Amino acid sequence: MTFRAKPVVKRSQRPAWQSGERRSLYLNLGFGFVIVVAVLILVGAAGASWYGDHFGEVARVNGVSITRDDYRNRFAVERWRSDYTERRIRDAAQAGRMTEAERDQLIAFLQQQRQQLATIAYERLIDAALQAQLAEREGIVVTEADIDARLVEEATRPEERHTFLIAVRPELDAGATEPTDAQRAAARARAEAALAEIRAGKSFEDVARTTSSDASAAKGGDIGWIQKEGGLDEAFVAAVFALGPNETTGVVEGADGVFRIGKVTEIAPAEVDTTYEQQIVNDGISLEAYRTVVRADVIRRKLEDRLLAQLVDAPSVMRRVSQIYIAATQHTGGGDEVKVRHILYAPKDDPQGAGSLDPADPAWAAAEAEARATYERLKALADDLQKLEEEFIATAKRDSDEPGADTSGGELPYYTQGDLDRAFGDAVFAPGLRPGQLLEPVKSQFGWHVIQFIDRRGNAQSRAEDAKVRTLRGEDFATIAREVSEGPEAEKGGELGWIARYQLGRQLDEAIFGTPVGDVSGVIDVEGDGFYIFKVWEEQTRSPDPAQARTLRANAFSNWYAAEKEKATIDRSGLANLPTS
Repeated sequence: MTFRAKPVVKRSQRPAWQSGERRSLYLNLGFGFVIVVAVLILVGAAGASWYGDHFGEVARVNGVSITRDDYRNRFAVERWRSDYTERRIRDAAQAGRMTEAERDQLIAFLQQQRQQLATIAYERLIDAALQAQLAEREGIVVTEADIDARLVEEATRPEERHTFLIAVRPELDAGATEPTDAQRAAARARAEAALAEIRAGKSFEDVARTTSSDASAAKGGDIGWIQKEGGLDEAFVAAVFALGPNETTGVVEGADGVFRIGKVTEIAPAEVDTTYEQQIVNDGISLEAYRTVVRADVIRRKLEDRLLAQLVDAPSVMRRVSQIYIAATQHTGGGDEVKVRHILYAPKDDPQGAGSLDPADPAWAAAEAEARATYERLKALADDLQKLEEEFIATAKRDSDEPGADTSGGELPYYTQGDLDRAFGDAVFAPGLRPGQLLEPVKSQFGWHVIQFIDRRGNAQSRAEDAKVRTLRGEDFATIAREVSEGPEAEKGGELGWIARYQLGRQLDEAIFGTPVGDVSGVIDVEGDGFYIFKVWEEQTRSPDPAQARTLRANAFSNWYAAEKEKATIDRSGLANLPTS
């Protein structure tokens, strides 16, 4: 039997239309995938951009990041506070509690500050971050109630009082920095006599005009409206704020030794702006962001209160110290410094116009003739230096064309050679000059000079180093201080008295408390100030005297915080790229 095989159909074979459809499907899926990836990339880029714009870092303090949004919020708050302060100033002027001149001066200061507001906000943000870390270290806690209280304080216009003043300042002997007991007693007596006149019925204003040594005397003693925190003498302000309207204080001795009498004519009580927080919100500032800034303010105050409680309200470690101080000088080129006195004969009596005058102008010859005549006359006194000096000074006051010579007697401060006209400098820096020596007349761009040499010395640094070497040789510290120190304490052998920590700046504090008791410090170079050397005599735990307490309240926190800030690791790399909106 024969069988026929059936045709076999291969499974792989499909109709043509099915193969084309699958290819299209795959293409569409692939294209869709690409689109999805592209969209995700775009979304990711936008998200990264948004994240960077809001949470990107503008600074880092001890590893803690400060974001761009942190900066935006701080800048907005600082700007709002500046604007609100200006509104208060204008309101005070409109209410008559401030003159137009005072208003304009304060507003000009605010406008100047606004030009630097970006940097100010940035640095305050860094301070807030660091002080928060310091507060945590010190165990300081800030509550919501603390922030609420601070906000009320901000919203309150402080009490102000229209005040009149009579001030009697003790007289001083020539060259003295402190009055004698007799001079203090005489000043007090004058103040008591002035008070007696007022109590006898004479007007406060008339007594102020005839008695007061304050600049307000011409206005009858009117010093305008004052606040408790106005920077005036504390004892005087306390007495004034204890008065009622049209009452007068007794005689108040100030911390500066001035005797004062005050009178209050009007009182503007403290007033709370009940719309304060609403104004913040209405001006587009987040109240949460504002409270964050206020929290930082509270932290700073609590840190300061904690430090002052340790230094002022309780005994602390202090050291009795003497110092040698030599002021830094801003001279051209450095090198030795020379002091001279001179008599200037300018052509046509005009030193400023001399430089543009033709050298052949007869006025130059006339000026030279005057200078040489004076030189010959003074030279006859060269054997008696005291008479020469007296006559030189008298001639300079009478004849010199230098502005101010009528009071200075022609004496100039110390200069380096680079500070001076070339011919003048060559003459006064000639080697071998002796104190009191009279020099031949010299022509400069300003005229002809007759010159008396006074002294030549090294620059400030070399003089400080020489003083240190003398201490190492065992010379008496007080003697060296009297000879070379330039501070007011020099006449007392450099004696400063008792010094507490943070009473002086960081460098001086470290030098004083880093030097063993009984030893002398190295030379401390404080940039822009001068050179210091300290002798540490003894150490005790003691309470500050009143003057020291005032100094500590004014300076201790800023000195302490400057030292803490210097120890911190602060990255300011974002300062150049701060957000502007």
